[in-house]
Amino acid sequence: MSSFRRKPEDSADGCRDFATSDRAKAAATPNDHMRACLERSADAWTARACLLERLKASFDARAAVNREAKTA
Repeated sequence: MSSFRRKPEDSADGCRDFATSDRAKAAATPNDHMRACLERSADAWTARACLLERLKASFDARAAVNREAKTA
């Protein structure tokens, strides 16, 4: 998929932006229930960002091994 078509939630940086936004909203709300919901959402976005980074690192490592195998 081309990067210009990628949704923010499909990148680690985009997920971290959503997490930052949710944490800011949680800090600003006086409602305990809404604060808890936003904090859980921020935690989920952070976990997704970590997952996407691990997937990218794994993909990059496999691609490097494949490139080396082709030149050997």
